[in-house]
Amino acid sequence: MTPFQQRIRGVIPAILTPLNADFTVDAAALRRLVRRVIDGGCHGFVTLGTTGEFAQIDDDQRSVAIRSAVAESAGAVPVIVGAGQPNVRRVREQLKIAGDLGADGALVNPPFYFPMTPDEVVRLFEELVKASPIPILLYNIPSMTKVAVNAATLKRLRDAGVQGTKDSTGDANNLNTYCHVMRDDPDFRVIVGGDRFFLHALLSGACATTGLTPNLAPYLDLDIYTAYQAGRWDAAAAAQNRCNEFLQTFLPLGEYGMAVAKAVLSKLGVMQKWVAPPKTSLGDPDVERVFAALRPFLPEFAAVPAGR
Repeated sequence: MTPFQQRIRGVIPAILTPLNADFTVDAAALRRLVRRVIDGGCHGFVTLGTTGEFAQIDDDQRSVAIRSAVAESAGAVPVIVGAGQPNVRRVREQLKIAGDLGADGALVNPPFYFPMTPDEVVRLFEELVKASPIPILLYNIPSMTKVAVNAATLKRLRDAGVQGTKDSTGDANNLNTYCHVMRDDPDFRVIVGGDRFFLHALLSGACATTGLTPNLAPYLDLDIYTAYQAGRWDAAAAAQNRCNEFLQTFLPLGEYGMAVAKAVLSKLGVMQKWVAPPKTSLGDPDVERVFAALRPFLPEFAAVPAGR
């Protein structure tokens, strides 16, 4: 197991990218958010992933986000940077910049827009692993990329030097297949995207979750992981049910989850509510509405869940 793989475990939030009104990165707010998830007990974080609106963040602002995240983390937890563009040269550049700025690893999606064959995916990642100064995790999110990486290809990527994957298919069966096919290599990191079936993922062999929830309430995922690690199955199930209750409340609040999450954190003084264009930030009445709905789950206000 590589030193990077040893650090990939537990709850690894995909953090939001706080923005100013002119859509530049709010470095001070990003550091507050990093401090929130670290102090909340998280084991690392991804910056400039899907939750971080990577596709809408200007290139010159990526360095602001990475530099701020690395500085606030100060080595306490691994910093993983999202990288992935249709243009391969730009991906190589993003990997180099992330490494130069002190990131610990990269989460790389296949290029989006054109479908790719398995051979093309393997050749691309072979090249990126050789060129990258930091370890690479595959980001499998076919709903966004139109590229579904199957389990057989996953083993080939492992052989090419990819150190793990985040599976964001939202399909428990796909996650099970990933874990099964990699059962002979427990060093390979299998991470579930989101937390809707985090406990199931852990029981199947996954090592971590990466998603939006811990930006708002880190304890929801941490309670699942901590109880699982201790073999407290009733407490783990209760924590998963509490997390799902949060998701059932959160998801109907708006079609763009990042706008909802930023609105809530704006009420807590962590960041401003702005999302990157062309998406739309919530208006003030909606900010109040979503905050009222989610307030009972926020660690600042939540009652301690049973079995915690």
